[in-house]
Amino acid sequence: MPGESVPALPLTVLVAFAGLLGACLGSFLNVVIGRVPAGESIARPGSRCPSCKAPIAWYDNVPIVSWVLLRARCRRCRAPISVRYPIVEALGAVAALAALARHGFGLEAAAELALVLLLLALALIDLDTWLLPHALTWPLIGFGLAASAAGLSAAGGIRSSALGAAVGFATFAALAFVAKKIAGREALGFGDVWLLAGIGAWLGLAALLPVVMLASVQGAVVGLLLVAAGRAQKGAEGGGKAQQDGWVPPRNSVPFGPFLALAALEWLFASGPIASALPVLEAFR
Repeated sequence: MPGESVPALPLTVLVAFAGLLGACLGSFLNVVIGRVPAGESIARPGSRCPSCKAPIAWYDNVPIVSWVLLRARCRRCRAPISVRYPIVEALGAVAALAALARHGFGLEAAAELALVLLLLALALIDLDTWLLPHALTWPLIGFGLAASAAGLSAAGGIRSSALGAAVGFATFAALAFVAKKIAGREALGFGDVWLLAGIGAWLGLAALLPVVMLASVQGAVVGLLLVAAGRAQKGAEGGGKAQQDGWVPPRNSVPFGPFLALAALEWLFASGPIASALPVLEAFR
């Protein structure tokens, strides 16, 4: 009847929908992580086994559930399926539920979910290949600026977003240039420059210092632990553009991109507790 309001969906339905949507996006993210660094299309061909290249049927491609039912093996060739696949799908579900809890069901939640998924993809690609593809870092910047202009990001407005992107880019670009001149080799990948610009576009100018500080501290701690455990490697031994270009990461090094992504998420979700523990950062909230 005219004038009657549309009844709100039950909370359990919204939560279930958000979780399922996030898991499905996480499944798609696995495709992005595997194909983008190789320069392959993320649309065609459809999902396939990395080992035997056999197409994966829809019933073997249900997020998390299929991995469990298949006992982590391809139905056709029985090759093992990495546990990272269901982990990424689960993280997608968690990200969607967190966005729903923080912002409700709307565009702001969708924007935050896009940010989290992009950062997750970039972090895992960097861990695998020591690459941060422009195909993801440039959209990260563009979407961040657009979301900020629409009032959907944590930057607080387009001015802070644009300044965050510009200062993030300029600061890390200058640092990369100086470090290369001093060390005589690449010490900071230019992908990190674009990544910090994207983080600045989403979180704003004030977030840059806390993010860089958190990333640097956590990266140093992990690097020292790897050295102490004898687990640090010379670099990305598995191939990728870094090796094709003749560049090998320094011994005992770890890619910085994952720590930037982690720090951005930490500041996005927990800036209050972090600033409480480190009062010097309160001014940057």
